Amino acid sequence: MNYIGIDCGLDGAIVTIRDNSIHSMIEMPTYKQNDKRSVDIEKLAYIFDSENKRQSHVAIVEDPGGHAPSAAGLRSMTYSFAVIKTLLVANNIKHHCFYARKWQSDFFKKPKDFVGKFDTKKSALESANKIWANTDWRRTERSKKAFDGFVDAALIAEYGRRRKL
Repeated sequence: MNYIGIDCGLDGAIVTIRDNSIHSMIEMPTYKQNDKRSVDIEKLAYIFDSENKRQSHVAIVEDPGGHAPSAAGLRSMTYSFAVIKTLLVANNIKHHCFYARKWQSDFFKKPKDFVGKFDTKKSALESANKIWANTDWRRTERSKKAFDGFVDAALIAEYGRRRKL
């Protein structure tokens, strides 16, 4: 069974888990027009078409659910989410959508006595490293730190695998 985790942000990613290991990690395809980035629908359609040709699969998509750092960020995430959901339906790819807090709760929780801003990205990376030790989460070989899009998308896929969706 293939599980496809999708972090639908412009700095998101698409990660496929096959046989309990990471099979592929793809950055969210984007393009720039008039100083604004947007999801590259054609490239994304190609990715989903090729994913659709595999034997069995389920996509788990992070739903922005009205939560983003800014109104512009929420518009962008909602647009990306709509494009992704449309392409999944058009390619007959079984999918489920969940808010970030839902899938995150399977991997980490904010301690009850914690004061301050809880770093979900750091907690996600720690969880991912426990599951897939020795995985290189960097965007490129020259990158110095893990790419949040790969980490989140992998955990989203793992959430679906554990839930047997």
